[in-house]
Amino acid sequence: MTKKGLLVLVLVIMVTGGVFAQNWYDSYAPGIDDSILFINGGVGVGPSGIYSRGIPPISLSVDVKLPIPLPITVGVMGIMSTWRYSPYLFSYAVTYRNIGIAARGMYHFNFARNLDVYAGLTLGYAFQTATVSGSYYGSTYSGSPFFLYGGKVGVRYFFTSFLGVYAEAGYSGLQYANGGLTLKF
Repeated sequence: MTKKGLLVLVLVIMVTGGVFAQNWYDSYAPGIDDSILFINGGVGVGPSGIYSRGIPPISLSVDVKLPIPLPITVGVMGIMSTWRYSPYLFSYAVTYRNIGIAARGMYHFNFARNLDVYAGLTLGYAFQTATVSGSYYGSTYSGSPFFLYGGKVGVRYFFTSFLGVYAEAGYSGLQYANGGLTLKF
């Protein structure tokens, strides 16, 4: 085994040992471990491609701690956004409205007091309607639902016993990142 391979093996063993050395039953960060419910509401940035944005992704999520000896929460997320496409040479515009609902599961890491760092998955569906407007058009089309999926990492910091801020990054179908206010109960 080379020196580089040995170093990587030692680092993997140390990191794995550090992760598994946590007290699993209460491994949420102090100041967060007494909470059961988290509610996040915020604004994000999403895939717009060649579209001009109408309403940026607005999301609301609720996470609940599981009564198991692992720091895992499960929850639901709702998201809404609009995009507008208007080619320069044509006299019409298409407005896309997207509404998504998804389940989410997060694993939480214990780093510092009142700081909740987590990573997880999101799975659900998004529904889209398109409205065509212009001199010869005026129709609304409903598209079929599409799969909403993704992974994300996030962080919450609580200033008081119930109020804080959060930020999440990662793909979830309608947004790449979002942030806003969070409540814990």
